Amino acid sequence: MARLTDVPADVLSLLLDYLTSYDYNALVRVSTRFNHDVVPRLYRHLKFTATKSRGCARSLAFLLRTLLERPQLASHIHSFKLRGPLPCWTKYNPWPPEDSSKRISGPKLWGLEDCTTLSRAQKIFASNQFYSLVDESMHKSQDQFKGRNKDALATLVLTRCYELTTLDLGDGFLMYSIFLPQILKRADHLFPKLNNVVLGDKRFDPDNSLSYINLDLIRPIYYSPSVTTFEYTMSQPWQLNWNRPSPPRSESLTTLHLFRTNINRSTLEQLLCATPHLKRLHYDQEVLFNNSSQGPPLLAQFLNLDGLNIALANLQNTLEECKLTLNMAADSLSPTELLENGLHFPGIQGTLSVLHNFPRLQKVEVPAVMFLGWAPEFAAELKEVLPPMITDLTLRDDFISYCQWSVGFNCYKKVGRISEYLEQRAFSAKMLSCFGIRLQNRAADTWLRDAVKDLGMPLGGRGVRHELKKERRAEVHCWHFGKGEGERDTRKDSIIPGMFPST
Repeated sequence: MARLTDVPADVLSLLLDYLTSYDYNALVRVSTRFNHDVVPRLYRHLKFTATKSRGCARSLAFLLRTLLERPQLASHIHSFKLRGPLPCWTKYNPWPPEDSSKRISGPKLWGLEDCTTLSRAQKIFASNQFYSLVDESMHKSQDQFKGRNKDALATLVLTRCYELTTLDLGDGFLMYSIFLPQILKRADHLFPKLNNVVLGDKRFDPDNSLSYINLDLIRPIYYSPSVTTFEYTMSQPWQLNWNRPSPPRSESLTTLHLFRTNINRSTLEQLLCATPHLKRLHYDQEVLFNNSSQGPPLLAQFLNLDGLNIALANLQNTLEECKLTLNMAADSLSPTELLENGLHFPGIQGTLSVLHNFPRLQKVEVPAVMFLGWAPEFAAELKEVLPPMITDLTLRDDFISYCQWSVGFNCYKKVGRISEYLEQRAFSAKMLSCFGIRLQNRAADTWLRDAVKDLGMPLGGRGVRHELKKERRAEVHCWHFGKGEGERDTRKDSIIPGMFPST
């Protein structure tokens, strides 16, 4: 009878790729051969999510200690992820009160003095390591290091991850760690293979929101010769004065995702000007507007599309994919609450026209109001603002519920611009293969939903396939346009002339 251990190495490697971490935990105990093959996979993608318990904090500390004591395990790590809100890092010490009596006398060592799982020799070694990994101003022990054993252990482990390619750290650890900026400043020689960095939680947590990021977390990415993908939260009260020792210029960065951000157009231009080879940009913007928020003049810098056009122009020759979103920040007033308070949301000024001149841009997902305009009496022709080589286009309904044209006949006039574009796609968008309209699940937008449904009726026929994609809080109406002889007829006659009266 054939045994699993007799399986050829190449076949076994393929089989192991389909297993989970739970399977790996079981297999490492089966035999020496399995242990040798499985251990690198067991530690390849290390992810730990802290929870509100001392047991979880202790488990994390033991895991980090294991990686310190057995550095060969850390060499297997390709992705390192630490998640969990701030209280999970600050409130829950991994060592119970009774262990506090076992402290080793001597100077404070970078927050490791309370870490009972480390021997005295290991503490001294850890301390010496930190002296070479932090700025001189941090060499003297201070009260700020007290109780930061998880922070110190995590950053020490990071320095052992020579094969690291992905670093993903949530808001909780970013707000807690004082050592991480020091490590990232030395990332070039610590992590020579690092290519993907994610800083921050994309899901908003109002109780643990990150209102400030140390600039030393951002600056190293723009000087890195290896990082190709960077995703991070970015809020601004600070100024982006980072021209030290020379202006930043990332020759390697090809993907940039700015999520949950309120940075102004000037700062955005600085970031994009430093990425001459950027191919993919995702820019998720949140705007706060309520009774106590800043007035329209101060919001103008976020809502004026002229500034956005200027910033995006830096990517004209390289950008291939662009995704822009608009959202109201937490504590903002809803459209109904705005009316009840006698307020009107300041309109978005201008049109996103710069994309028309992007020769490589193929995938676009943007709010429809950036193309169709805010005022009821105006809507740009989509063929004049969209790139000619576009293949995938999705228009979002972000902020439409705050527009005056979101109801009534004006809504159909705006959608008429979309129908015109699709009718003429054989000439203005020859490569278009998929068009979609994303609608959020809001009961108030019945006019827009009806207009989109009416748009779908004349789009049916040979070479056109409709698909309704369900998302968590939205639905996307998609039309896929076929290829070949049948498509030629569909492109010319897919829209009934006069079905949607445009402006």
